[in-house]
Amino acid sequence: MCDFSQAIEEGGVVQTIDNPWGMDFQRRDIMKERPSFTLIGVLFLFCYALTFACMSFSDPMIETYANEGGIFYTNTDLQTHIALYNHHLEVTEQQQKKKSPELDAVSCSSLISDVGRKNGSGGDGRGILCCDRSHYRTDVCYLRGDVRTHSENASISLHAHNHKSTQEKIRPYTRKWEQSTMNTIDEITLKTGDDDDDACQVQHKVPAIVFSTGGFTGNVYHEFNDGLLPLYITSQHLHGQVVFVILQYHSWWMTKYGEIIGQLSNYPVIDFSMDKRVHCFSEMTVGLNIHEELSVNPELMKDGKSIRDFRELVSKAYAPRLSSMPQTQSITKQQSSPLRDLRLVSHQRKPKLVIISREKSRKMMNQKAIVKLAEKIGFEAEILNPKSNTEMVKMFRDLNSCDVMVGVHGAAMTHLLFMRPGSVFIQIVPLGTDWASATYYGEPATKLGLTYLEYKIFPKESSLSAEYGRNDPVLRDPDSVNRKGWGETKRVYLEGQNVSPSLKRFKKTLLSAYSSALARKQGKLPSINR
Repeated sequence: MCDFSQAIEEGGVVQTIDNPWGMDFQRRDIMKERPSFTLIGVLFLFCYALTFACMSFSDPMIETYANEGGIFYTNTDLQTHIALYNHHLEVTEQQQKKKSPELDAVSCSSLISDVGRKNGSGGDGRGILCCDRSHYRTDVCYLRGDVRTHSENASISLHAHNHKSTQEKIRPYTRKWEQSTMNTIDEITLKTGDDDDDACQVQHKVPAIVFSTGGFTGNVYHEFNDGLLPLYITSQHLHGQVVFVILQYHSWWMTKYGEIIGQLSNYPVIDFSMDKRVHCFSEMTVGLNIHEELSVNPELMKDGKSIRDFRELVSKAYAPRLSSMPQTQSITKQQSSPLRDLRLVSHQRKPKLVIISREKSRKMMNQKAIVKLAEKIGFEAEILNPKSNTEMVKMFRDLNSCDVMVGVHGAAMTHLLFMRPGSVFIQIVPLGTDWASATYYGEPATKLGLTYLEYKIFPKESSLSAEYGRNDPVLRDPDSVNRKGWGETKRVYLEGQNVSPSLKRFKKTLLSAYSSALARKQGKLPSINR
């Protein structure tokens, strides 16, 4: 920019300055001890025009700007980036109405743009490295250009010729707020560099998404909430044209969820740690986007997809296996396509009720009596006891074909994702778990389109009543115990409690579920909570 200090003193008197024409500006009477506002205006316009001209040379595909929140990346041509006006979960209703330009952007902790050059390795001359750290649950980094993996030193490089070296570090897992958990996740270094020694060994024509299957993998709730659903949110808009690069890879995880992964990617997954080859991509996302618990928020999706669309994808994933399973053949023959839901037909006399059984804590102590009660009401009752090695397709088969699912609050309630919209989900809520039951399973159930019924345990129906006095806060004021922290909640209410629902009270809940199931079978669907 121009510097006016040579021409004007603080008091506005023109100084003598050296110039190629030998002019002495002090001799010009026109100044009359005052600055020439005409001259100032001309110089200002000249500098403004010069600045604008310089900006015009920047890449028009890349637009960045800063505000109080930091740097934003507003380019919408990244395949891997879902760009829409309310991308951020923290957006307020007032901001949504204004549709501020910054809402059509990714917030970058740092932005390296316009790096690299067109070359045989796939660089397109418009490199991008942007790490969005604005969310409470997750960090996500976007890279475009000449992107290469280096498993030997746990890094990914964006080749940036003649550009200052920069690094970003990320642990690609969706429980950012839990430091103890994140410390168990492998860290990846993202860097810019100009080292051609690491030549490409595998060149990919589609983008990559990098994520970890570490953390709480092994718990079905976390496998879906922290992994599969965020992977769906981040990748489904690519329609299978994406390669998954997995940190802390587990072969059993791929065996368990291979059918679902196959619906999201048309390519073999890459085990980042074990595959020592240099894989090259023109675009990459490191980390996964996540919405609410067991949910897909349509307002945050590029094409308005919801949790029901995820459920349909799971149904499509398991359809080939279902069609060959003996117990489902009699039902699938009545369908025009194996990809459609395996719906119960109207001539079946009894609605099917499935009880998800627990063997350790939060066990239903009077489960046999509950089964007899359900059968007396008119249900065909079935008990499922899922294990960590239970095939997902078998759980899907049984819950996809049921009218009602009953279970005590716990990770196994995640299987509600396999139920057909319009079915009934009854969650038995132990003492001290009201908030968790509603947040983790009740609200997701209504978003899926299930009729959600809640049965809250009274103190006398809890095994804790035999351990604590009737006026003890554990029984009378669970919130006071929960305020002591997650460790205390887990010890007292999750690991130390079993339940015995009152048959008289629970009968009312079962009758309500039976009425809804019959109405659905007769084509008279009850109103569904939303």
